[in-house]
Amino acid sequence: MRLSFYKSILTFIFLTLLSGFGYAQHCVKGKVVDSESQNALQGVAVIVKGTTRGVITDSTGTFSICNQSRIDALIISHLGYFPVEAKVVGGNDVLMVTLKPTVISIEQVVVTATLNPQSTWEVPAMVTAIDSVNVKGSPNTNVDNFLKTIPGLFVDRSNGVYSKNASVTMRGLDGSNRVLILYDGAPLNKTSYGFINWSLISPDLVDQIEVVHGPSSALFGNNAMAGVINIRTKNPIDSPFYGTVTAEAGGFGLLGARATLGGKIPVLKKGVNLMTYGFWREGDGYIAEPLAIRDSTNVPLYLKEKGATFKMFIPVTDSSSFFVGGNIYTDKRGAGRTVYMSDGSYDAYTTQRIRFGYNGKVEEYLLDIYGFAQHEVYKRQNENLNTSAEYKLFHTIQVSGDVGLWANASRQLIFSNNITFGIDLKHGWMDAEDIYRTSTDYVERDGKVTFAAAFVQDEQNLFNGKLKILAGLRFDYATFFDGYLNVVDPTKNTGFANDTVAYFPENSWQSINPKLGVRFMPYDWMSVYGSVSSGFMPAKLDDLCSSRKITKGFKLANPSLKPEHLITYELGGGVKFNNMIRLDIAAFYSNGSDFQYFVSTGDSIDTGGSEIKPIVKRENITSVRVYGGEISLKVVPVKWMLLRGNYSFNRSKITDFEANPLVNIDLTNKALAEVPIEQASIEAFVVSKYVNVGLIWTFIGEQWGDEVNSYKNDSWNTFDLRIWKEYKDFKLTLDVFDLLDKPYADKKGLMSPGRFFQMSLSYSFK
Repeated sequence: MRLSFYKSILTFIFLTLLSGFGYAQHCVKGKVVDSESQNALQGVAVIVKGTTRGVITDSTGTFSICNQSRIDALIISHLGYFPVEAKVVGGNDVLMVTLKPTVISIEQVVVTATLNPQSTWEVPAMVTAIDSVNVKGSPNTNVDNFLKTIPGLFVDRSNGVYSKNASVTMRGLDGSNRVLILYDGAPLNKTSYGFINWSLISPDLVDQIEVVHGPSSALFGNNAMAGVINIRTKNPIDSPFYGTVTAEAGGFGLLGARATLGGKIPVLKKGVNLMTYGFWREGDGYIAEPLAIRDSTNVPLYLKEKGATFKMFIPVTDSSSFFVGGNIYTDKRGAGRTVYMSDGSYDAYTTQRIRFGYNGKVEEYLLDIYGFAQHEVYKRQNENLNTSAEYKLFHTIQVSGDVGLWANASRQLIFSNNITFGIDLKHGWMDAEDIYRTSTDYVERDGKVTFAAAFVQDEQNLFNGKLKILAGLRFDYATFFDGYLNVVDPTKNTGFANDTVAYFPENSWQSINPKLGVRFMPYDWMSVYGSVSSGFMPAKLDDLCSSRKITKGFKLANPSLKPEHLITYELGGGVKFNNMIRLDIAAFYSNGSDFQYFVSTGDSIDTGGSEIKPIVKRENITSVRVYGGEISLKVVPVKWMLLRGNYSFNRSKITDFEANPLVNIDLTNKALAEVPIEQASIEAFVVSKYVNVGLIWTFIGEQWGDEVNSYKNDSWNTFDLRIWKEYKDFKLTLDVFDLLDKPYADKKGLMSPGRFFQMSLSYSFK
């Protein structure tokens, strides 16, 4: 079935690429400013009316857009402003456009879904945008808090700000490495172990978050199997000097400070816009272990973190610019256990990132080119007393990194046709060591992986914009190499019987991922779509080259592990009325193959604990089926109020399982673990000149706690409240998490903090 699906998509793409090139160009230049302050607006979407052709204004608010046929009008829109239709009178016009601020808007423009700015009403997929209203009105100790109300998306941060990290999953698939996370378009997912450090990005910097539901590997490749989340941060503004300073305090001894400084440096022809940001935060924490099972080694979680970010834009022409940005982040979070060490068990990260590139226009092509690099040092200290009262202490030090280069070009072939194509290159590595201080064990594990990909996407815009057809195709090739394992002086603590040196063989794989989507808008108030898309997730370096003790037992490396694949069929649409009400709905059905699961080899090993542990290996042994639905209702009854409700459900089941005859376990027809069966949320935001209030209710349904479905984790719900007031240059904010104080237990049996307060005071200057 997959082969015939690929053939159909390839045939369609081939036919669309036969379109001609020989049409004259019509160009319009302009500038967009705020109607009140007259400041230039960056990131404004400028789209030729009746087409998908569009650009985004640069740091000076200027744009240049060309079309194969005559340009009669432009649709100009930006979050927080009323959209404008600008008439074009003559050729080579220079337009001055002013946008009027609006408190709340029901329409949203996104870039992530197709790499071209489009309304969520037009994209042939379920797309959710978290705009400035949500960002201002949601309690936000961490960026992932903004995602809790997205239908079909599950955020697991049960210890609040004191959690080591958050797990973000989508559409009934467990494992956060199945969701691609982008930071201003560049991937955050690590090749070493898949997930990301959400604390790396400060909520203060968030401008908009775009969520594409469903497989997006036809455009973004690996890890985009369940969906894509693109966190777009604020850019430097075109102002001589500006800044904001903030002090914060919260429950469990939380203290922090944040500051933003920016300005325009009068160098080069058009100047350089620069913004810097820094923050610091510490907290004493709380004891997460349930009272009934606490012992003398259980202590409060604690937090120490700090970071800095910079972004710089260098305008070259009215339609092109260079940019560079980066950040450094370091933290240390207590794990809630102390025996002899003063800092107890903890996890600590030091992460450095840089992104640089070019946006602009060369002849008829719009170009987006960037490179990125990230380097992380992860340190873990673990101490405990086992059931025999033996003290154990060990350290893990893991150095990992990723570098990449992305380039895409877009142009209009004819008045109704837009083509986008590009390349994506990535390389990742991991060097890790486990050092046992209370025994002689030493384990070293290394590995590298390189990805190369090419993609093409075609957008057809027919019947005066009422019918949009999107087809995409991407080819990925990856190679795992330099896999290495070294074990010295092992004891039962690591599970190895003798010194071991292993050089793992090189392994390569490839993946072809097509997509076809159609969106039909017969009326201004109705829009329906259908799509078929595929996605894949490669094996992580930790599974390819790490043999070590884990919670489940003893894990063997599997350098032959193949990527997972998923095909999703989706139908959806929406209705809207008078820019006051919008309802979106989607239903999907997914089939997955070669899913990776830990499987017992049938052998066991004594790792020095109270019982014999199984030896397991990650294998491609299952096929899965997932189906579900998502509903989102947005209501703006008056211009100062926003109401939104979301509901989603999914049913995830293993349909085929290649059982080991040596182990009496069959997972066929078992549900995927740690995936909520139902989720719901209600949001209410009131934005006025007197006081601003945001109230959010979230519900997380039951979820199976293990692979054999032997027990379920209970459902829970929380109310979060934000109250904020802006007066002249000052802003006072009060956040209350879990307003009704109903702590719940997570999948590990640890308790949430319950009601948690946080206050902040900000001063801005310009």
